[in-house]
Amino acid sequence: MIKIKVFKNTTLVSFDKKENLDIQTSQDLKSRVMDILKKPFTNLLVDLDKVEMVDDEGLNTLMAVQRLSEMNQSQLSLFNVKENVLKSMKKHELHNYFFFCDRPKPFSNDLLLV
Repeated sequence: MIKIKVFKNTTLVSFDKKENLDIQTSQDLKSRVMDILKKPFTNLLVDLDKVEMVDDEGLNTLMAVQRLSEMNQSQLSLFNVKENVLKSMKKHELHNYFFFCDRPKPFSNDLLLV
């Protein structure tokens, strides 16, 4: 299940249990995030801490979210990316399209503690 927390113009998207970003979870993620990114200048933080694996559909979803965020002058940031997920991105040469952060930006600290 996907959890969404909003704090001003920053939205944190996370998973509440161990998941694979596959065809089922990708559809849910895409539909929920696309609504968020309709508003320009949104900071979207996606916490992938509980995502163990990403398949082609999951990568396509992340790329679609990245493209939409650029179109709407928003910022997509990925953090807590597991090695398997990063390997999948590198395999398809997609890792250069994303902003990875080891720790969320300072403005999101309060959001993460909620």
